[in-house]
Amino acid sequence: MRAVGIIAEYNPLHTGHLRHLALTRAACPGAAVVVCLSGNWVQRGDCAVADKWTRARQAVAGGADLVVELPSVFALSSAPTFAAAGVSLLAAAGVEALSFGCETPDLPALQALAAAAHGPAFDDALAPHLARGLSYPAARQKALETLVGPEAARLVERPNNNLAVEYLAALPEGIAPLPIPRSGMHDGPLDRDHPSASALRALLRRGDLDAAAPHLAAPWTGPVYDLSRLEMAILCKLRQMDPEALTALPDGRDGMGRRLWRAVREAESLPQLYALAKTRRLTAARVRRVALWAALGLTAHDRPAAPEYLRVLAMTRRGAEHLAVEKGTCPLPVIVKPARHREALVTESRLTDLFSLCAPVPLPCGQEWRHSPAVV
Repeated sequence: MRAVGIIAEYNPLHTGHLRHLALTRAACPGAAVVVCLSGNWVQRGDCAVADKWTRARQAVAGGADLVVELPSVFALSSAPTFAAAGVSLLAAAGVEALSFGCETPDLPALQALAAAAHGPAFDDALAPHLARGLSYPAARQKALETLVGPEAARLVERPNNNLAVEYLAALPEGIAPLPIPRSGMHDGPLDRDHPSASALRALLRRGDLDAAAPHLAAPWTGPVYDLSRLEMAILCKLRQMDPEALTALPDGRDGMGRRLWRAVREAESLPQLYALAKTRRLTAARVRRVALWAALGLTAHDRPAAPEYLRVLAMTRRGAEHLAVEKGTCPLPVIVKPARHREALVTESRLTDLFSLCAPVPLPCGQEWRHSPAVV
């Protein structure tokens, strides 16, 4: 096997991620490990705690060979779009397997769920539950219970299993699935054996580096980015938008745009905005993503059907060798020196300029052009 891929945020990179990287290497000896990494903006509708270049360097120090960027317009998307874009980029990078963490590494069961969730009977099974006013995740759960049975459907109640189903649905022929057991959680309390990314972000953002240190992949250096530093600017932007513009955003349908428009007229903070806009049908994650798309000035036209370039963020010598072999047959332009591809990166550059305002001391514009891939 030439290369195995991983789709990740590493927000932040912690000991659980190092374990996954090590198990992936052990399962694919001799293969280059290619990570498709979310950039400065992440799926939960937030900024990352560290910039993408820092997290990419940490990834190669922790066991990856090549790190490519998942552009923000895909990173800031629901699970099916997020997964499909990541798989597309890894396929372009020449991987032959996709390694992913999941709470239940029962591959046949997960594949059956993926086939059901993306099969011809799914929409008919889903419709009556949406009509009852259930959120999409809850309605999807009910539809899957109808198609595969309650016990099998319960697997997607776990966040990594749920994302694994979307990865499996997106995998083309020629890329083998490699499920890796995961015992930790994205969210929840922090304990010694199960690092929680959300708990670590909270510690970092309140400055408690000592408490976070045992669970991080490396000692923390550099600034901690926090979306709360843009709180008033985001509310200001949203208050100037009309319901039609909000409804036209990806995920702005089903009353989301109008509800967000009403909520921002009362909200005095971002947490209050999210709480006012959330309903049983409109999930908190979806509210955060739509609000951030609006605040960043993104529209549906900014997200193409699939990624249009392969952007390198960091690599080892092994990763550079793999890239040199694959570059000639890669179906996408390979970007190593960003200054030579300004037109392709114009949207990402603008989003990085806004991300730079989330630092403790705002950074000047143009960070996108100042960073070449780290070679470790």
